[in-house]
Amino acid sequence: MKIKNVCFSMFRKYKHLIFYMNLTRLFYFMFTFQLLATNLYSQDKVTLSLENTSLEQIINEIEEQTTYRFILNNDQINIKKRYRIKVNKKGINETIKLLLQNTKIQHQIQERYIILSKKKEKLITKKALQNYTLSGTITDAKTGETLIGAEVVANQNRGTVTNTYGFYSITLPEGEHSIFINYLGYQIIVNHVNLNNNIRRDYEMTPEEVNLDEVVLVEKEISKSHTRNVLAGVNVLTAAEIKKLPSFFGEPDITRAILTQPGVSSVGEGTAGFNVRGGNIDQNLVLIDEAPLYVSSHLWGLFSVVNTDAIKNMTLYKGGIPARFGGRASSVLDIQQKEGNTKQFSGEGGLGTLFSRVTLGGPIKKDKLNFLVSGRRSYFDIFFPIIGDEFENTKLSFYDLSTKLTWKINENNKLFFSGYFGADKMKFSDSVDGNEKPVGENKSSIDFNWKNTAATIRWNHLFSSRLFMNLSGIYSRYRYELNSENDSGGIIKTRGAFKWKSGVENIILKPDLTYYLNPETIFRFGLNSTLYTFTPAKLSSNNPGLSPEDIEEDKGLEFAPYLEFEKKTKKLSFNLGMRYSWFGNMGPKTISLYNPNLPMSVNSIIGEKSYRKNEITKSYSGFEPRVSVKYNLDKRKALKLGYNRSFQYIHLISNSSAVLPYDIWKPVGKHIKPLEVNQISGGYAFDTSNRKYSLTLEAYYKTFKNLVEYKNGADLFINKNIETQLLPAKGYAYGLELAMYKNSGRFTGNVNYTYSQTKRKTTSPFDLDNINNGNYYSSNYDRPHLLNITANYKLNKTWDIGLFFTYQTGRPFTAVTGRLTIDDNAYLTYSNRNAYRMKNIHRLDLSFGYIPKGNPKTKWQSSWNFGVYNVYGNKNPFSKYSTFNNSQLRTYEFSLLGSPVPFITYNFKF
Repeated sequence: MKIKNVCFSMFRKYKHLIFYMNLTRLFYFMFTFQLLATNLYSQDKVTLSLENTSLEQIINEIEEQTTYRFILNNDQINIKKRYRIKVNKKGINETIKLLLQNTKIQHQIQERYIILSKKKEKLITKKALQNYTLSGTITDAKTGETLIGAEVVANQNRGTVTNTYGFYSITLPEGEHSIFINYLGYQIIVNHVNLNNNIRRDYEMTPEEVNLDEVVLVEKEISKSHTRNVLAGVNVLTAAEIKKLPSFFGEPDITRAILTQPGVSSVGEGTAGFNVRGGNIDQNLVLIDEAPLYVSSHLWGLFSVVNTDAIKNMTLYKGGIPARFGGRASSVLDIQQKEGNTKQFSGEGGLGTLFSRVTLGGPIKKDKLNFLVSGRRSYFDIFFPIIGDEFENTKLSFYDLSTKLTWKINENNKLFFSGYFGADKMKFSDSVDGNEKPVGENKSSIDFNWKNTAATIRWNHLFSSRLFMNLSGIYSRYRYELNSENDSGGIIKTRGAFKWKSGVENIILKPDLTYYLNPETIFRFGLNSTLYTFTPAKLSSNNPGLSPEDIEEDKGLEFAPYLEFEKKTKKLSFNLGMRYSWFGNMGPKTISLYNPNLPMSVNSIIGEKSYRKNEITKSYSGFEPRVSVKYNLDKRKALKLGYNRSFQYIHLISNSSAVLPYDIWKPVGKHIKPLEVNQISGGYAFDTSNRKYSLTLEAYYKTFKNLVEYKNGADLFINKNIETQLLPAKGYAYGLELAMYKNSGRFTGNVNYTYSQTKRKTTSPFDLDNINNGNYYSSNYDRPHLLNITANYKLNKTWDIGLFFTYQTGRPFTAVTGRLTIDDNAYLTYSNRNAYRMKNIHRLDLSFGYIPKGNPKTKWQSSWNFGVYNVYGNKNPFSKYSTFNNSQLRTYEFSLLGSPVPFITYNFKF
């Protein structure tokens, strides 16, 4: 036993050294893979021996031998002109140089495209060339939706990408330039611009080939790159990608899509939220059109609160978090809603097993004012009375509504009005003896209600072709209610009725500005200001044994100015950010004072201190540096390194992972400190030459300071002095994430594996308060091994198959070990916290998509999605509970879904 304790002590002492040794091995592996990749995927080679051959035929020969494709303007380039060329296993760049030497044609290689254009005539002048700016917006030609992240590259290999609102700005020397515009899933545009002053030019991109004056469009195969982004640990998903994933009851879902990504897990089915790289669910900032959502799922975490049909795309930041985001410590999920069709009225939706959805959008005034309305409503509660008397008084339902109004005032001004409202309702009724229906006065029921509300007004303004501003005013509110009516001694063991309310409300003002110094250099700066109002608990009751309670509201004010500097070069790119955050807890407030020489409890209160309205009771502040660096080994391979520090000034107080948790949001103050998280991450990204395959490998290490943990037997429900139930803690997390992607072709998908550890320990100065004798223990969501497999196969034009498989280590739990009787009162005894693990979980989902042949005379399109969730019916437990029957301890596992769940959904679009 002594040897075991010594070994454990040495492991704790040298755990950081062990981690760095493993990190060294990781980089060795990355270097080895780099050498292998260089050999396997070398640059395309060309062998040609042609005399008196047209340029068109030579181009065809090169395209046959390589993965490159040519883009040119027939008005500038005579493809019938004849050339001679003789090369033997030459690189593509050298081959084109030899072909075009002594001609008036120049070439440029962008990704796997070779752009041919007429050489500019050199002008002899003593005057230095002046720089001018080309700017504008890039939109979808069919719907008018702005495109986020579209690449705009000039023929001098200088480029930029569109921002969240589809705006781009690129500064170039005066003269003629070929502008190359590229976006995932759309055709490439090459436009020739004579830049002799600042020019505003908007582009429309389309998946269909059309002929435009001065514009050449070339079909582009859908592919994704993991080497372009400077930031590590960033996952971008579009609505189309989310809809390909097999999902619960056939409904495309954001939360389910997030859980397929490396480094993301959940406590289990039946729990809300998701955990990112060792962080709790409250450490994720979920934004919908910049408004924060405090609950990200409906009905026990089974469905996302946002309708996928209404979103344009979403970005999950889990490694490199830009300085413009703050307030949460582990990740940011940034969701942008569609703006609605600016060209014509359109809609889409679906009729499913559990609920239906519809999204409508169109112009109020074409290309000027347009709207979007998207809603969902579940209806399975309607069938409960049909099932039988047992469910007659049971209700489980949710609905949500998203709206957006976009007004293009002029070229320099645009207004957006966004709204979101979502609600869940659960009602359970009980009978007198468990068999009879409630009659007259003998009734028992319990209601749970969640409500999310968000509204955003945004103003886009162009001060100049280089300076872009977005000014946002945001309102967000979350409300949670629990209503109990109990006259029969059923669900609630005390007679009477009570109502409990809790919630949080935000008012946010944030100006954000972007200055495009040149194509390689961007500055972002702004200020986030948030006014918080927290309602810890309001209790009303007619039960004489349960006194009404109205715990004082908490108010807080947060300011956070930030500055980002992004610089890109051919080899080295970096994003440097600095954020300074300040938080003040404000009155009116009466705060209990405790004896510093005793553990914090109601018995150690020595007095109270009152604060006036808006008086600062306690403030905190800190610098939050953000650094991300990318080094391009070549155009297909990149190394990334990042460091983040984040402060979080609000905590979710909830020590339950059950289906119906009591959630209380609490700001920092006199007795609760802000959470501080530091993360360092490094990674390697690799794309094959045609981007058909991609690979990412990332490692991270995080430290947590001022975590909130709970005392054994903590009582959090309607507790005026809730700080007496909390303990300060610290922790660490580390992990390795490996992901491989197949991006194009009939078969697409990805495989990702995550190895991670997340530990914590309480740090109370009073030893008796500390959990597990002050030793490190696993967090509730510590899952060392996580494997996800996602696959899609297109059988033909009408049928496709989707598959998702996950395997995860079982989560930790605290076991009941026995029963202790004191003065005829029985008490359960427990193991050390999280000393045991539940069994490992795994699940397979299958889906089939069918797209019938449409009628070319109508705009109506339809499809069917059907399949099975949890194909082989595995019972995946997420909690355990114990009871004593006849002095025998019995332990039970709780699984929300333990059998296959078939589904069918009819989707339509017009």
